[in-house]
This record gives sequence, structure tokens and C-alpha cells, in this order.
Amino acid sequence: MKLKKRLIKLNLRLLTCNCLTTIIAAFFVTSAGHGQILNPPGGEEFKFHQKFNPEFIKLNNIERIRCDIENKKDGDRIRNTFKSNVYEFYPDGRLKMTSQINHKLKDTLINHYKYAGGRLECEVKNDAAGMFSYCYVYDSDGKPKQVKYGRSKRYRSLTASVNPELVSEITSETYEHKAYENQIHSTLYNNSGRPYQKEIRYYDPHGYLVKYLKTFVMSSAVHEEDYRYNTRGWLDSLTVTDNGKTVQKTFTYDDVGNLLTEDFYNQSGLAKHREFVYNAENMFLRAELTREEKSSQIIITEFTYFFRRGDSN
Repeated sequence: MKLKKRLIKLNLRLLTCNCLTTIIAAFFVTSAGHGQILNPPGGEEFKFHQKFNPEFIKLNNIERIRCDIENKKDGDRIRNTFKSNVYEFYPDGRLKMTSQINHKLKDTLINHYKYAGGRLECEVKNDAAGMFSYCYVYDSDGKPKQVKYGRSKRYRSLTASVNPELVSEITSETYEHKAYENQIHSTLYNNSGRPYQKEIRYYDPHGYLVKYLKTFVMSSAVHEEDYRYNTRGWLDSLTVTDNGKTVQKTFTYDDVGNLLTEDFYNQSGLAKHREFVYNAENMFLRAELTREEKSSQIIITEFTYFFRRGDSN
């Protein structure tokens, strides 16, 4: 615990003076057979992308991860935000539920995930009016062909919120996909069966997604994402242009693919710098440190792990 606090404090000083830290890499060792705890960043693919690697979660028998959030403004001490995020997992490592908890307001926002056939079937969320859900139907290639949006009242069982007998379906939209050489074109149709959104995914000859383009039938709005990869095939940079405004993310990794840093740039320059601190002995994530330039503060997220009964970690 003392080592952890010293490491975090040292990184805080480096972040505050806008220096890129080089000390974190010294704490990395290879954890054979477990892979990385964080899923590597990726592009706008069709599959559901969760923050934590299901293989790592399963092999380490992790049932739940609690993330406690503090902040530190320049010239001030570290302060508790009284906010936490909790990730819960199924035994196979897939994400079961996330909870965003505001302890001061005694308020919790939840996302609950249900799977079928290895794919995300439904995600259930809550708001002031009750529960709402997005449920998906897939084609034989695993691409979504239907998205159903529904609402229901609150039930003790979250899964009841996607029971067809208890859910009021609000809309049902459909996808149409066409494959060309190194491209996939997708059209999204609204509840009336009219097209309103078009997507194109561009791939290089090795199957890497290099560009995602989204346009709208009834407006001139354009959303474009460009992806660049390093020599190991990990995402090196993501450039997003939305209605003429461009932002960029860049990433660095250690030698075995653990994510080390994320940098966020807008049109004014560096807006946010994030570092990831790991336990050297098992590659569990200790903390995330995020420096926000506009607010001159650092967001500190510390991770606590809970294991399934009988695990010795």
C-alpha cells in the first residue's frame, strides 16, 4: 500500500508539471498466460467492446472491480469525490453490470448486460422514469440486423426489464449490410422502414480497420474516424472528425501490450493525459491518473478487486 501511494504521488507530481512520466515502465513484468487486464483500444467495429479483458477476468477469477475516484487541483490536496464505479462480471469474464454511484446523492446509474450465443443480446439501463433497454438481433455473420428499444417499470430483477411480456417496445430499427472488397457498407433504417444513417468501414489487406465513415440521409453531418497502428498491430492513434471539428487520441504500450498512456488532443492542443499504473507481480491495474488541462486537475481512480469464492488471489 505504501509503495502504491508513493508511486501515485510521484506520478501526480510529474503530471502536474506536464512532464511525460517514464518510471511506470520499470514496474512491468510479463504475467504468463493471463494476457492484459485492459482490452486494447480499437475501432468502431460491430462487436461489443468492454473495458476489461474477459480472458484475464476469467483466469483470475475476478467477480467484481470497484473504482474509487478522487481529484486533485493544482496547488490543492487530494479530495474525495464520493463517487465510485463498480464492474461486475459473469464467471466467463464477460461484463455483467456497471454501476455509477454518487454516494453523496445516494444515486446509482446502472447498465446490465445479457448475452446469447456469445454476443450481446440486451443492455438494460435506468433513468428517473424507470428502465429502458436496447436489444439486438444478428445475422449469420455476426453483424447486427435489428436494434429494439423498449421501456419498462422498475423490477426487482433486472432481467425482467427485457422480458418481452413486460417491456413496451418503442422503436425497432434494422440494419442492412453489403460487403465489397476491403469495405463493409451498412444502412440503418428507422421504425418506418426508411433509411436515415449510412456507415462505411474500410479495411486494409490484412483486415485492420483503417477508417469508419458515418453520414446521414437527411442532413450534411459527417462523422469520420481514421485509425493508425504501430509495428505490433496495436492502435497507435485515432483521429475523429465530426462536422469539421477534429480531435485525436494517441496510445502507448509496454512490450507485452499493456496500455501505458492515452493522450487526447483537440484543436487547442493537448487536452487530457492519462496514465495506467499496474501491480508488477500480477499485472492487475492499480490506478488511472488523468490530467485535465482545462480544469488544471488530476482525476485519480484506484481499483479494488473482489474474487469468486475459493480463489486465492
